[in-house]
Amino acid sequence: MVNSMARKINIRPTSGVYATYKRLSYQPWTAIAEFVDNSTQSFYDHKEELMAVKYYKGLQINVDYISDSINGDRIEILDDAYGMEWKDFQRAIILDKPPINTNGRNEFGMGLKTAACWFGSVWSVESTQLNSTNKYYTQINIDELGKYKTEEIYVKEEKTSKKEHYTKIVITKLNKKISGPRTISKVKELLSSIYREDIRSGFIKIFYNGTQLFFKEAPVYSEEINGRIKKWKKNVEFTINHEGRELSVNGFIAIRIPGSVKDAGFTLLRRGRVIVGGSENNYRPSELFGDSNSYTWQRLYGELHMDNWPVTQAKDNFDWHNSGLEESFIAALKPMVDEYRKKSENIRVRERIKTKELVQTAVDGLSDSGIVENVEIEIVNQTPDTSTTDTPQIEDRNDEEQEIVDTNNEGVIIEGGEQVNFRFLYKKEEYYFHILFDVSKPSMHWLLVTKDGDNEYTLSINMKHPFFKPLIEKREFLPIMTKMSIALVLAEIESQKLSEDGRIEASDIRMKMNEILESVRKGEVSNE
Repeated sequence: MVNSMARKINIRPTSGVYATYKRLSYQPWTAIAEFVDNSTQSFYDHKEELMAVKYYKGLQINVDYISDSINGDRIEILDDAYGMEWKDFQRAIILDKPPINTNGRNEFGMGLKTAACWFGSVWSVESTQLNSTNKYYTQINIDELGKYKTEEIYVKEEKTSKKEHYTKIVITKLNKKISGPRTISKVKELLSSIYREDIRSGFIKIFYNGTQLFFKEAPVYSEEINGRIKKWKKNVEFTINHEGRELSVNGFIAIRIPGSVKDAGFTLLRRGRVIVGGSENNYRPSELFGDSNSYTWQRLYGELHMDNWPVTQAKDNFDWHNSGLEESFIAALKPMVDEYRKKSENIRVRERIKTKELVQTAVDGLSDSGIVENVEIEIVNQTPDTSTTDTPQIEDRNDEEQEIVDTNNEGVIIEGGEQVNFRFLYKKEEYYFHILFDVSKPSMHWLLVTKDGDNEYTLSINMKHPFFKPLIEKREFLPIMTKMSIALVLAEIESQKLSEDGRIEASDIRMKMNEILESVRKGEVSNE
């Protein structure tokens, strides 16, 4: 039988304040990060002792969101860090009790309380410290604290083995839920980004609902110059004197190829964890990166450590907006970035597009407007696609799967087959087009058409014709050129069929082409 007793923690006079933390401007990942900060700091503060424990391989943090339609959803955070004895346990619960070590990640001593209250109305903490025989448990109901103006909370104390060491937090009656695949994916992605340094170390493993989180490193651009390989990555280090303090910066800047609208930009870290940065959240001031449609915006990136810089209490930004500190930071960084910014703009790249996407996008414009009906598309000589099973969307022309360095060729690379069989109805008649995408001879005619039978034609489109340069270097242009080619052939066919004597007036094809293009335009407008 386990011996147990109760202790009390006096939280006067701030019991009603707990409820106000529901309204803090957290995001799910920044709130979870507060718990991870406590766990990782506990590990780093006692790393030698923990790593000396037999079979201990490093810190493991499990973040679990449990959906429960009967009892209500709950969040559980469990770590096997050093754990807490009585004084630390008290500090974890009481609002105005910062930790002894204020140079770590949990310097304010507020994160556990504020994040737990933001997530839910009821939360509990259970912990035991390595080499201690005491285990402590308490539960906080913030609604009851405010209602009854409670000044004391009870802590259950039990005896346990000295070998145990952990902290477990359980949050119920949730104010904020983590649901939907996009939110869940973003939580995992940003947690892996925030704690990239911990994950890289190999000593810390973080799991979300049983899935271990890993950080995906960006590819650094390299090129051959005079027989030597130059890697576009360099270390930077500088200090800024601000209000009598020397604020230090160190890290690296680099160029990534392929570019990424989502993942380029600077990541700003403090004490080994990200403060500003992560997917879609990286630091990209216009003074350093230019406009959002620039190549610099998509290719320049880096990691900058700013360990002694002031941060907001939520640790989701630096506290630098009202003192000119951010402006000083940008000014100091600018000369270090200039060469990399120029290089980012001048790197020649080739984009890629899949044949299926190219044709489908072209045909959609014709079918949506009602010009063609009963469309069937068959890709001939299709090559295996090892990158993804999904059809990529035309939205980020420099996304990771769409950009390669152009060393000795031009134009978009077409992947997935060079011929398409296109069967459709046009004005109640069935047609069969064989569309060939010619990428071998830029000097050939732009469009060659041969008649293979009744309503059956072969269209050979020169996808690298120099007349369309530099448009052929943009993946978005290839479906437009294909759609225009199909429309032109249809205009020729209809003009021929309407001719009484086999002769076509010079203006007939142009007029029919105008009609088709106008129908396409109206179809696109109606679908916006």
